[in-house]
Amino acid sequence: MAGLIGQNLGRYQILETLGAGGMATVYKAYDIRLEREVAIKVIRRESFPSDEMETLLKRFEREAKSLGRLSHPNIVGVIDYGDYEGLPYLVMVYLSGGTLKDRLGKPIPWREAIQMIIPIAHALEYVHSQNIINRDVKPSNILLTETGQPMLTDFGLVKLFGQQEKDSTGLTSSGTGLGTPDYMAPEQWTGEPTAQSDLYSLGVVLYEMITGHRPYTADTPAGVLLKQATESLPLPKQYIPDLPKDVESVLLRALAKDPNDRYSDMHTFIEELQNLLAGREVIASTFKTSRLRDQMTGKVKRIQGSDPQSSPQKKFIFPALIITAIGAFVLLLALGGGYWLLTTPGILSPISTPTQRQVLPSPTEIPFTATLPPTIMPTITPTEETSLPTETPIPEEIRDIKNVPMRLIPAGEFTMGSDDTGDVGSRPAQEVYVDAFYMDKFEVTNEMYDACVYAVECRRPQQGGSATRNTYFANPVYANFPVLYVDWKMANTYCEWRGARLPTEAEWEKAARGTDARLYPWGNDEPDCNLANHVGCVADTTPVDQHEDGQSPYGIYGMAGNVWEWTSTLFKPYPYKADDGREDPDSLGERIARGGSWHVFGGNSGNVRADTRLKLDPGYFGGYVGFRCVISQ
Repeated sequence: MAGLIGQNLGRYQILETLGAGGMATVYKAYDIRLEREVAIKVIRRESFPSDEMETLLKRFEREAKSLGRLSHPNIVGVIDYGDYEGLPYLVMVYLSGGTLKDRLGKPIPWREAIQMIIPIAHALEYVHSQNIINRDVKPSNILLTETGQPMLTDFGLVKLFGQQEKDSTGLTSSGTGLGTPDYMAPEQWTGEPTAQSDLYSLGVVLYEMITGHRPYTADTPAGVLLKQATESLPLPKQYIPDLPKDVESVLLRALAKDPNDRYSDMHTFIEELQNLLAGREVIASTFKTSRLRDQMTGKVKRIQGSDPQSSPQKKFIFPALIITAIGAFVLLLALGGGYWLLTTPGILSPISTPTQRQVLPSPTEIPFTATLPPTIMPTITPTEETSLPTETPIPEEIRDIKNVPMRLIPAGEFTMGSDDTGDVGSRPAQEVYVDAFYMDKFEVTNEMYDACVYAVECRRPQQGGSATRNTYFANPVYANFPVLYVDWKMANTYCEWRGARLPTEAEWEKAARGTDARLYPWGNDEPDCNLANHVGCVADTTPVDQHEDGQSPYGIYGMAGNVWEWTSTLFKPYPYKADDGREDPDSLGERIARGGSWHVFGGNSGNVRADTRLKLDPGYFGGYVGFRCVISQ
């Protein structure tokens, strides 16, 4: 096939080889007519017996027609199809960013990996809606644009739903087992793939991205199949000890050996990945997954009160496998026993839905299978020497119904305002009492707000960029940065979507300065760029969790600098009164923003003191104002 370099296939001049597979070779070519570079996939006739060529050519033609009907921003488009001296070829868009396979070899941070895989999941969701199964999802078939945008390609192994029984050509007869062994779902070995098989393969790709390892590898396809059916899945945390438990749970479910134990469809899987990015509860955590985890780790529990010898088991799902290796019959017997152990019934069963506030348990307090407790209760294990306390301590940190971390601000008095040379509008200082409440640990981020937009509850920010960035809100690079261009009503709507509200001005100030009348969240030392993102630091926003040394007394980040934050309070001169209608969302008038920002704004000199006030029209939106939410305790 190297002889094609320098030749013309119709209007396409072959430039170089990009890659080769079992069925075809892919070349970089130049389209003389449209004056652009393209990729051309040419079938490798010499790789197949002559008596199979007719079938292979029909499969290749069907691939061209199937791809020609697809139109999705994350699928490599088909431009043309032709034949050159008996060599059929497929012309596609050329992408210069390489493949995902080129990026592998070491772990990728889980957030970055999920952000890269979601567009491919969307592409597969679209493909499945067109009654097509890809059957060969793997890193080398995920191309990247110059800007790193992932694109799905190579549908050489696609199979139309229901085609197996209807296709008189026999192109997808049972037992063909098409695919790449390391990424194939168990059922795919028998030539019986479904959309769930693509989901499994995508799960393998995500597993490899996050851990730096593929779940099962061997020197031969038979070896991969043997490991897949008889060995436990290496738990992701074995490679990445600090991997969040929810991320591991999602991977376990996507890689379940039984298709019925995976996510129901690609759309559900996408929502799960988006929940992980947004810090919301995931489906995997709302099921009792101990048996699934035991299945993955090779542990099989007895059914209580039953004889393990007579307990019903799921039927082994691997019928006769066509494996080009010696000892096939013995292999199948071994696989049958191993898979019988690995497919015990009753893996997943739902538990109660979490309530509005949940305790954030420590890793030693609950097993992997538990979800967050439905009420704010500490985990206490009674012993013979101890008894349960009569009063339940209030946890310092919880997660709300959207799985957003929040910190406790205890009830009590604090000094609000100041009599010194601070903000004139913050005088006089006064003692103010507030009830206990929980406040967001971080400013609301782009990805947190995007979850509300995705749920069709919130409007998109009024602008998509930031002061120095053309793309910001929809750019995954800035997912953990504070959301911008959100007016007061938009912020209020978001908090209500979470079962929360905007903080009052008094609540905000107590959360920022505590009860010792400090000037800044960290104390009385003047701010520097290690404590807060203020005027003169980076001239734009920074990640919400960046300034650990600048936390408030209650462990809350970013209450000085980065962005101003909306409160529910109407602007009125001090002294502050708790019953003056400041919290009424329907009241008309300017609202108070707190915390200062990285930019001199609104006549403010850049002061990021905890008592500094800024009045804004509620319809204002800009690149210097964000917000966070609270929940009454």
